[in-house]
Amino acid sequence: MTRRLKSDLVVIGAGPAGLEAAAVASAAGVSVTVLDNFAAPGGQYHMQPGGSDSRFCKASQVRQGVAAIRRVIDHGGAILSGAEVWGVFPGFSVHAQDGEGAIRLDAQTLLIATGAHDRTLAFPGWTLPGVMTPGAAQRLAKTSGIPPGKRTLLAGSGPFLLPVANAVLKVGGRLAEILEARHLDAGPLTLLLKHPEKWPEAARLLWPLIVHRPRFRFGEVVIEALGDERVEAARVAPLDAGGKPLPEQARLVENIDSLLVGYGFRPQIEMTSILGCEHRFDALSGEWCCVVGDETGATSVPGVFAAGEIVSVGGAVPARLSGKIAGLGIVEHLGGDATAEERRALVRQLGRARRFADALHRAFAPPQGLPGNLPDETLICRCEDVTVGELRREMVNGVDDVYGAKLWTRAGMGVCQGRICGWGIARFIAAETGTSVSDLGFNQPRIPLRPVPLRVVQASLENGYSGQADGVVS
Repeated sequence: MTRRLKSDLVVIGAGPAGLEAAAVASAAGVSVTVLDNFAAPGGQYHMQPGGSDSRFCKASQVRQGVAAIRRVIDHGGAILSGAEVWGVFPGFSVHAQDGEGAIRLDAQTLLIATGAHDRTLAFPGWTLPGVMTPGAAQRLAKTSGIPPGKRTLLAGSGPFLLPVANAVLKVGGRLAEILEARHLDAGPLTLLLKHPEKWPEAARLLWPLIVHRPRFRFGEVVIEALGDERVEAARVAPLDAGGKPLPEQARLVENIDSLLVGYGFRPQIEMTSILGCEHRFDALSGEWCCVVGDETGATSVPGVFAAGEIVSVGGAVPARLSGKIAGLGIVEHLGGDATAEERRALVRQLGRARRFADALHRAFAPPQGLPGNLPDETLICRCEDVTVGELRREMVNGVDDVYGAKLWTRAGMGVCQGRICGWGIARFIAAETGTSVSDLGFNQPRIPLRPVPLRVVQASLENGYSGQADGVVS
């Protein structure tokens, strides 16, 4: 049985951008349904803790999330949580599944606010149990109150390592070390001094680390995870001036049962890609982003809007602002009134927020020498068991872009459709061929976007409407 619903606007993603857009549109009288694949709305930033865990419930970002969710509901919007979208089609119809079965939503407009996910790189041993991304560890800690392990090595690059470290410590985990790939300099401190509005947030992030005093190391990266049934140790190497690991100078970090490695974020552009929206390569973030109008949030496809991290990775502040702008753009697109003065003010605020985000991208750009000289036996695509050696052999035969790697080795063709391995594959090909990542393209998604039972697909083809969503958070 398919629940078939109608809505003026379907929002995909209940993070800061999606919630703000939904609140703005629903307040203007637009019927809105928000779909989100997590068990509770809020996204990664406004993540709602499981149960009533007081260790996280009082956090400002949690309370902000509660308020944002309430604004949507109070204006008559519906939020369907635990709904995984597997197909989006022109016209527009959105196909999803949740615990109750198949869902089909027909809408006049779409807002894609699917956010971003961790950037990962392959290295020997990265498939061992206990190795995960920082974002996954943060979600585990906040929603379950469980640390990723008893003793964790946290590594990668970017300011996101700080809130992850805090989450691990808050639920009783210990940090063996925190490895920041960039070499220590005054750049981040200078940037922070120029933005006093960020000082309270910085203080909240740094205070627990001052109390617990985990060991920080700069200019080092994980080059191998070691262990039998799970991760037990990691080889860590310094980087040379060009950002390339020096394995001959590697050291061993032992007695760990958890390893978190991430190098910032990459936009989840599968849905805007499948709909044919225009994308561009952002040199500062090193990622492909969806192109939208600055004052409307409209994509190149009429009726499709985008907001948040898929437009430009920058954190919660620019995501919320872009969500509000897109909400106003949607209201106007559907024939309602949107205040031009309010929109211009939001665009100015968004510009300031993105300039700060751009400065962070410059300060914490992943080292150019990564992933380094990977052994042939290293898995580079986990879903399809494609090794570095297989990809190298096809590169000798002419494979020189992401599409070619997918076509000839199946790398990026598995259930994750390149969400996990895509960034690492592009970096590897660029390093091996001496080309720019921007010239390699990105992994083109295919429907179904997520694994889905055939019975759900069949049910989605049934006719008949159940009406509009009932407005409750499910």
